[in-house]
Amino acid sequence: MKTGLFQPLSLAIGLRYAGSRRSNRFVSFISLFSTFGIAIGVAALMVVISVMNGFEGQLKGRILGVIPHVVLTNQAGRIDAHPEGLPDLAKLPHVVATAPMLDSEGMLQSPGQLTGVSVQGIDPARWPKEDILHSQMLGGRLDSLKGGEYQIVLGQGVARRLGVGLGDPVRLILTEATRFTPFGRVPAQRIFTVSGIFGVGADVDDQIALIALADAQRLLRLPPETIGGLRLWLDDPFAADAVIKTPLPAGYQWQDWRRERGELFQAVAMEKRMMGLMLVLIIAVATFNILSALVMVVTDKEGEVAILRTMGMNEAGIVRIFMVLGASSGVIGALFGALAGLALTLGLNPLLNGLGLNLYMAAGGSGLPVIVEPMQVATILGGAVLLSFGATLYPAARAARVKPAEALRYE
Repeated sequence: MKTGLFQPLSLAIGLRYAGSRRSNRFVSFISLFSTFGIAIGVAALMVVISVMNGFEGQLKGRILGVIPHVVLTNQAGRIDAHPEGLPDLAKLPHVVATAPMLDSEGMLQSPGQLTGVSVQGIDPARWPKEDILHSQMLGGRLDSLKGGEYQIVLGQGVARRLGVGLGDPVRLILTEATRFTPFGRVPAQRIFTVSGIFGVGADVDDQIALIALADAQRLLRLPPETIGGLRLWLDDPFAADAVIKTPLPAGYQWQDWRRERGELFQAVAMEKRMMGLMLVLIIAVATFNILSALVMVVTDKEGEVAILRTMGMNEAGIVRIFMVLGASSGVIGALFGALAGLALTLGLNPLLNGLGLNLYMAAGGSGLPVIVEPMQVATILGGAVLLSFGATLYPAARAARVKPAEALRYE
């Protein structure tokens, strides 16, 4: 039975009930309250998740832009510069570049200051040009690191602690390599000249020092054909599992960024999940309001339901009417919430600046980082609609059980 082109009777009646004024103002208030509740919950969830995505993206770009994504090495951390029997690393999934590296722990000394650093011996000619260090150099150039010239590139935190700038000398001490003297064992050391300072805005600025690979080999007394490992850059550091599952010959092993920074990103992911769960509860409370409002509507409409039953409508048709009626609040609330959430997310920094509440910018940042993921928007929107439909099942089933004779007895 149709009431118009492609418009089933149950849908038409449900939409008519949704758009009509109800005699019970309290029911109307609860229905409106539930719609606003879903809208607020969806908007808040989108804003919070987008900001958390932004912070996660910043951490991924800044921290994982400096430390290796994946390294092919062995247990001792020293391999041949041209190992045999390995798969073609450049053809592995997500790999965009490879380069030899040599790392060690050391100390840097300037007149009056001493600090510990993680030293990386690199070959700038093999580094990808789109690497973050090329764009985050505050002074000097990364390709100033040439073997035999003993130049060093420091993080801005290291340079600040040492009180040095471009052209200043610093003494690099590597405790891993020692030599015997009449005074006993002395760690390897050499005067380096600061040729570059980088600042990515993360704690790696306080930890990393870069030197030429050949200079690192000389200080560590290693032959030119020995390196610490082969460093791999990935298009997405979180795709490291796709690389490390590649089998290697005996004696070789994979190491990835999670060895050093895994706990940090696990904590960020856990915080994002917990914030999302808390905001989902707001949407869940709103859907319970839909349920309670719909139960009262069923009680209010028992006479009309009985008339529809006597006119031949089956139980499934009654169920569909009240599902349409209840879900309309959820769908309207979810759509308005999604639109409001997108608008608020994209205009978040100007809004906070106008209100004088952008504490992140006041602390030296350029504004709250925001990344909107379309799949997350679709998931939030779909989840809110599904919760709304779920809230209609009990009231709709209760409406279908109305007995026409009893409902019409006193009409």
